[in-house]
Amino acid sequence: MPSEAQEKKATNKALDTIANWMRSGTNEGISFTVSRLSDDLFTESFLGGGDASQFTPSGRRGKLTSQLSNANILDSGGGVPKSFPIQFTFDLNTAKAKGNWNNPVTGQAENVTATLTFFKAATVPEGKYYMFYGDKTSDKTAYAFTFLLL
Repeated sequence: MPSEAQEKKATNKALDTIANWMRSGTNEGISFTVSRLSDDLFTESFLGGGDASQFTPSGRRGKLTSQLSNANILDSGGGVPKSFPIQFTFDLNTAKAKGNWNNPVTGQAENVTATLTFFKAATVPEGKYYMFYGDKTSDKTAYAFTFLLL
């Protein structure tokens, strides 16, 4: 099991890679997926994603902002999942993801801040994946984030 210092070093290296990918201006962009797992699969948990190619350089790395992003919550009766828009910003300087959405089941506006911790990278024909987990969150749920560098 890696130490906290090793996790921080790996996270910083992955965030540097993502920032440099966008900063170059020569790459297609980044898409992302997010999964949220809570104790209620049919009310709060969801799977979503979209484009995260809006890059704002600032500080050491910069910030990514999602656009055209949606998520889905499973229907407890086995029907069609409920789809809804989500918005995330990823501060690559602080390793923080901030998200907001309107939950279609509860009708409530929700917000989260999650600390990104690097988990794994994988290369596929489409590009390179960088996977992070977010277990330090403002809403006490678990998140997984994946960025695909296109």
